[in-house]
Amino acid sequence: MPEEEAPRDAAPLIAAINPPRKRRWAIMLCFPLFIALTSPWWWATTSIVRLQLPVSRIAALESQEDPAITTLVSLTGDDAAFPQAPKGRADFPTATKLDALASEAIKGVDGMLGRDRPDVRGTRRWDLVVNGPKSMQYRVHIDASESAKADWPLEPYVQTSYGTANVAPGTVVIPIHPSMVSDLNLKRHYKIALVNAIHNLLPAHLPSLANRALAYRPNITLSFVVVNEDATDGAFVDGWDIDNALSDHILPHLEPLAPVFNFSVESQVLYHAPLAFEPTRDDEGCVVDEAGMKVFVSERWTLDSLSTNNPVLKFLLFIPSAQHAPLRLSANATSFLIPQFGSVILLNPPAEAGAYTLSLDALDGPFKQFTEHLYGLLSLPDLPEQLHHCPEPVPADGKTRSQRGLRDPLSVWQLDTVLRVRMAENAAEARKTLGGIVRLVEKIKEMQLGSGVRDKVLGAVRRLEELSNTSRDKSPLRAFVLSRDAVGLANEAFFDPSMMGLLYFPDQHKFAVYTPLFAPIGVSIVAGLLREIANLRKRKAARKAAKEMRKADERLDDGTEAASEGKTTAMKTRAAARLRTTDTS
Repeated sequence: MPEEEAPRDAAPLIAAINPPRKRRWAIMLCFPLFIALTSPWWWATTSIVRLQLPVSRIAALESQEDPAITTLVSLTGDDAAFPQAPKGRADFPTATKLDALASEAIKGVDGMLGRDRPDVRGTRRWDLVVNGPKSMQYRVHIDASESAKADWPLEPYVQTSYGTANVAPGTVVIPIHPSMVSDLNLKRHYKIALVNAIHNLLPAHLPSLANRALAYRPNITLSFVVVNEDATDGAFVDGWDIDNALSDHILPHLEPLAPVFNFSVESQVLYHAPLAFEPTRDDEGCVVDEAGMKVFVSERWTLDSLSTNNPVLKFLLFIPSAQHAPLRLSANATSFLIPQFGSVILLNPPAEAGAYTLSLDALDGPFKQFTEHLYGLLSLPDLPEQLHHCPEPVPADGKTRSQRGLRDPLSVWQLDTVLRVRMAENAAEARKTLGGIVRLVEKIKEMQLGSGVRDKVLGAVRRLEELSNTSRDKSPLRAFVLSRDAVGLANEAFFDPSMMGLLYFPDQHKFAVYTPLFAPIGVSIVAGLLREIANLRKRKAARKAAKEMRKADERLDDGTEAASEGKTTAMKTRAAARLRTTDTS
């Protein structure tokens, strides 16, 4: 039989394939070392900054009430507006008479308010100062004038830039004819006129914002557009005196609103804007019913605007084509308002075909309606009916402003109400937005909240807290500015792009993303470490066993040597004994 080959030792082969032990440890430890060194960078780039918000201060703001600002009104009067005392009796100065009149007016208003139930009782938000400084905006003047009506009751009005009274624009004028000064009930008539004027211009209950009104935005664009349905079918408008129409009808109402709104005005003429529906026909022409009004403004119309971020109020002057002319609304009206969008006025063209231009006289009627629509869309208060039209000189052409349909410009009294209403709106919106931010951050734990957002929130909170300090102001302007800035900062914080810097996934999704990346490497590293630890323990056990074996061998060698020495000693002892025995013999 052939001789079997002896098995070879595998140790040299394994040693040649596997790297040295130190190199293996270096390879395995480089991965944990890399993770340990890069962990701070990973933590810094993936961690979310969540700074603390003033939650308690925001919660306290939710119960905050709007400041009760008292507007100071200066009361003045002509000396000729009061009767002279008879001879032999003391004649009081005009200031004393005005002071007594002011006290009576305040007492009368407080008495009227006191008769209301507490749950509906209003608050007098004005006070009278006799002969106040000329810098005061709110003024009432009793004017003795020959041009005044010589009859009762008195007809107060608000002075305008074109008024005939010798007082500043915005002053409430109570005119009286000199022949009526001697009336025994003069003080009572003055009191009635004074209360009717001030108490209605500065009402105890602020008007609410209508649903059709545009929510407050500091920048608003007004777009006036002539919309020709079809310039190829019948008459069409190719020009209009828009500059003069705006100057006479619109700008006098925009300029006083400069502290509240920043307006920009645009104009445009469209030559092709077909209706997206077919009006109903009758014997008199075409009729737009209520359903047609809802879809009257078509998305296909190119109502371009230079404004991109600001809200745009569109005032459309629609010129129907010959096919649909004459066009009217179902209620025989010529215009309708679109809430928070604008308004539409129907203007039927002449029967003759061709282009024509709208003159200022032709635009007076439509722009009178546009002005009314503007008041409704911006929630501007009208002058109360207790105040009359400001007298004006007759122009050279003989056509007065009222005959042209021009409204009296917005007065400081109406502006006071606008400031208060918009202040309340902005403050409520700011509180609501801040509360929403707090709830949103508490709900979404992964939401980032950096210093930029926190600073905006703190700025809004500080301004809302400062509102309570404006109750001593003589005008609501500062309170409005604080509320405007507060709601602006709150909205900027709510829509801040950094608030959207989330990690995109909840925790369970993070594990689902990271596990396929690190699990294979981690398993290999852990398995290698366990294997090396096991080998290390085996080597330590082998070295310990070898050491114990060496010690046992040493002990065995020491015992053998001792036994040999004892045997030799015994042999020597026996030999010495035998020698002594021989010598004795």
